Amino acid sequence: MPAGFRSDGLPFGVTLAAPAHQDHALLHLASRIQQAYPLPLGATGVRDTAPQATRMFIDLMQSDYTRLAVCGAHLSGLPLNAELTKRQGRLLKCTRTAPDYRLYALGEEASNRPGMVRVGENEQGYAIEVEVWELPVCELGSFVAGIPKPLGIGMVTLVSGEHVQGFLCEYYAVAHATDISQFGGWRTYLKQLNG
Repeated sequence: MPAGFRSDGLPFGVTLAAPAHQDHALLHLASRIQQAYPLPLGATGVRDTAPQATRMFIDLMQSDYTRLAVCGAHLSGLPLNAELTKRQGRLLKCTRTAPDYRLYALGEEASNRPGMVRVGENEQGYAIEVEVWELPVCELGSFVAGIPKPLGIGMVTLVSGEHVQGFLCEYYAVAHATDISQFGGWRTYLKQLNG
């Protein structure tokens, strides 16, 4: 990949290498490097803020990976996170949803699992803490097959306005559940329970 220019003005590059079947990790690294150090467009001196190679890498990755927002036991360090990591999932960012959701503690035991639902137009919503993971598309089917009802995967709007796939709960299931939206996320709620 392009890496800059020598003191005599000639360009130079670097080669990234990894074990077999790690091409996507290399593309991800190359993309991040190019975003961090945008090089000028040839001899023009104009900096390309989204290099063509980076756009190509991102397009390639997006065709083989899907982003997934998690808000409960799949969060980093929690009991079900291994379901993502064993499928070569990678944490992209910690963020919040748009303030259009409510979070509920489901099940007989309050610490069992959460359910996030989108509120109606005239209802008060909250921005809920989520992690956005990148998961190989070929692993998504087996992951979704293991999700118990009343949870499922739908489109979630992040605070940035982005739309990603993520965990949502069927509305019927929250009728008798505990509304924990005011905690802003499952981790904070669990800390309050154990604290």
